Amino acid sequence: MKHYGTYANYLVALLILLAGPGFSQEDIEYIDSDACIDCHEESSHQTLITNDLAQSIHSDLECLDCHQNRDILPHDEPSDYFAGCEGCRTCHEDISDEYISHGKSSIGTCEDMPQCMDCHGSHVVLPSDDPGSNTYPPNLAGTCGECHTKPELVEKYNIPDLHPVELFSKSYHAKELTNNGNLVAATCNDCHGVHDIKTSTDPTSTISHSNVSETCGQCHEEIYQEYSQSIHWQALARGERESASCTDCHGEHEIVDPHDQSSPVSKRTSAERTCARCHTDERLISKYGLMSGKVSSYQDSYHGLAVIKGDEDAATCFDCHLAHFILPADDPRSAIHQTNLSETCGTCHPGATDKFSQSYTHQSVILAEKPVEYYVKIIYIVLIVVVIGGMFIHNLIIFVELMIQKYRNEGPQDYIQRYTKSQLWQHILLIISFFTLVITGFALKYLDTFWADLLSLIGLTETVRGIVHRTAAILMIVVSIWHIIEAMTINSGRKFFKALLPGLSDLKGFYQLMLYSLHLSKEEPQFDDFDYTEKAEYWALIWGTVVMVVTGFILWFPVFFTQYSPIWMIKVAEVFHLYEAWLATLAILVWHFFFVMLHPKEYPMSMTWLHGRMTIAEYKHKHPLGYQRIMDEVEAIKNGTLPLEEASFQAQEYVKRHQL
Repeated sequence: MKHYGTYANYLVALLILLAGPGFSQEDIEYIDSDACIDCHEESSHQTLITNDLAQSIHSDLECLDCHQNRDILPHDEPSDYFAGCEGCRTCHEDISDEYISHGKSSIGTCEDMPQCMDCHGSHVVLPSDDPGSNTYPPNLAGTCGECHTKPELVEKYNIPDLHPVELFSKSYHAKELTNNGNLVAATCNDCHGVHDIKTSTDPTSTISHSNVSETCGQCHEEIYQEYSQSIHWQALARGERESASCTDCHGEHEIVDPHDQSSPVSKRTSAERTCARCHTDERLISKYGLMSGKVSSYQDSYHGLAVIKGDEDAATCFDCHLAHFILPADDPRSAIHQTNLSETCGTCHPGATDKFSQSYTHQSVILAEKPVEYYVKIIYIVLIVVVIGGMFIHNLIIFVELMIQKYRNEGPQDYIQRYTKSQLWQHILLIISFFTLVITGFALKYLDTFWADLLSLIGLTETVRGIVHRTAAILMIVVSIWHIIEAMTINSGRKFFKALLPGLSDLKGFYQLMLYSLHLSKEEPQFDDFDYTEKAEYWALIWGTVVMVVTGFILWFPVFFTQYSPIWMIKVAEVFHLYEAWLATLAILVWHFFFVMLHPKEYPMSMTWLHGRMTIAEYKHKHPLGYQRIMDEVEAIKNGTLPLEEASFQAQEYVKRHQL
């Protein structure tokens, strides 16, 4: 049928060409419906049109009853876009007036406004209760979607791109229509209207914020009666658009069963987002004089924690305040009025008494309202600070003393100078820059954390943290360059770097250590100057530094880098930067701190990072191959077979210190 108009247009064009450049009054011929048949009987679509009309509720109409602008030859092209509906107006004048004066007026006359046949069909017009009809309830979303899913129309008329048909298809209403055959379930026209369709900004629209509850109430009458008495409705009646209506809580097109976890009114989502959206908004709390802290106090309660963990039996917002009949606590009808509290609590806690029901409240722990709770809270805060703080100071004193003892005990013992002064300073500056980056970086990312608040209290505001973070980054880069130059130009640096290169011996050492530690072998592994744990950490540091420096510069100068990179580069750099920071921090805490502090043979701490030394006994135990090589070099120097300047730094220092 869609080709009928096309062929008619071709016919008109042919007649015009045959008739010549101009028509006189004598050239115009008035025709009737029989002439339509005569002219179109050769068309391959004529039979189809006849069959279509036979099925239509318009089977008794003549051609010109509908095609009123085709009653002359050559056909006169209508100037009004809606002239195609003129035939419909003859019988459906009231509906046509309603559509043109109301629906059309919402966006004005435009070439894309649907005509009658776009929704109802052209020749096959079926009643809405016929399953083959375009306006049959299960088919209606697809009919409306012919226009409302077209990206070009959405963009052209600035329609909110909400994918209404796709969302509606997932809804409870759509499933009732298509799966359960419930033809009274809501579809497009039940909410938006049939012909009198208006935008949501029109105060008289069925989907305007103030009217949508009444629209929903056409099907959900009892719920509407409850809601229309609630505090939310009272606010809406006063003209407060911020007050919650049906769509604010349930959604618009994708309305799903409340027991579905994706529903905005499921237990968990209500507690975390839906109710919280308004009741944590400081502007709304201030404007309407609401009590702050209600959501957080609930989420910290037994009920809130249980719901957030997925407990379907624990009480959420609507279990106490009700879902629709929500009234202020001072209203005698309210579920949370003092005379009704025990009954409300009793739905979950049979036999709940008045005292029990009053034991839980959203009220903040304020002295004027809860003196006992207030003093208990203050006592425990002081107790925690004093007791835990005292424990920390106590253990810190012992820890420092143990460090001093270990430092003193190692003093008289002979040692190998493991690191040069330059390497010691590199390590110290690396420690300073690394932990400064960790503390300030995570505080910049996680602004609401307690350590971010503590930093702000001591003057390290977000702006200052940014400056400190970048300064620490520059310090780390300087240390890295220092280390690279030393590894390339100085003999001790080159030997240090060479000793840290991984090899197959490291895999063997790992395997032997695991067997030994699991008591599967009595053979203790033999390591050179650096074992596999130290090599892994060194190369992880190099990798991490490269990643953090590159991504850090991208985030520092995004405008510059976006000139030469894809648009997704900034976000990818941010993800790399964040998770590499987590990886590096956890590696230091779990891996490095174990080997230098928590290892039983190192506790309370390895002193090597302070002075670069390792006792002979410790070197023999941890790096027997390295110790033997150093001693061989010392012996060769003594014998004159190895020049001092060609020996390792450790051997040179040992020979000079012992004056060999």
